[in-house]
Amino acid sequence: MRRVVVSLVLLPILLLLLVAPAAAAPPLKESGTQNFLSSFSSSCSQVSCTDTFLDVFNIDAEIVLVCVGSVTYNVRNGRITSQESGCSEASPDALTVTEDITATLSETPVTFVDCNQRGCVEGDTVIVSASDTAIGPIFIESNRGTFTDGTCTFRYRSETRSSEVAGTMTIDGAVFEQSGSAGTSEFAVTSRCR
Repeated sequence: MRRVVVSLVLLPILLLLLVAPAAAAPPLKESGTQNFLSSFSSSCSQVSCTDTFLDVFNIDAEIVLVCVGSVTYNVRNGRITSQESGCSEASPDALTVTEDITATLSETPVTFVDCNQRGCVEGDTVIVSASDTAIGPIFIESNRGTFTDGTCTFRYRSETRSSEVAGTMTIDGAVFEQSGSAGTSEFAVTSRCR
């Protein structure tokens, strides 16, 4: 799971590189920090279970995307009885991840889309927040690379610190115990074109 999260962190960097035009492009020099939190909670009765997830990550230096959702299903036959999910953009300071991998999501409004067998409709807007701390070792992964696109040579490097985390998420006042992973990645990208 850690490698999937690291790949998701590197995706915006690679997209940035591919968007740059190859011919007569000015030199590129970008750097920044990308934070992420991905967590999950489950609660069951004798009849059904409800799984709730939260995913938060940087889209760019200006926007954090907050996605939350839940699925309720019958424990006997696995049939989904209801599901809802939604995503919302927030400012970059909505999610903070420290070096020791303490992740905090400040209160953020998210509008659900409610879905069942009949279709999907816009649902309630809920207030979502979370607080998690590392429960395992902190993994550090460094990546460096160079590639050429036409007459341009691109160089990138990143260092990602991540860990398994546990804590709570709050959705409209309801508190859920959760676990998952969180981390922070420092990256830099440069290019030189002939």
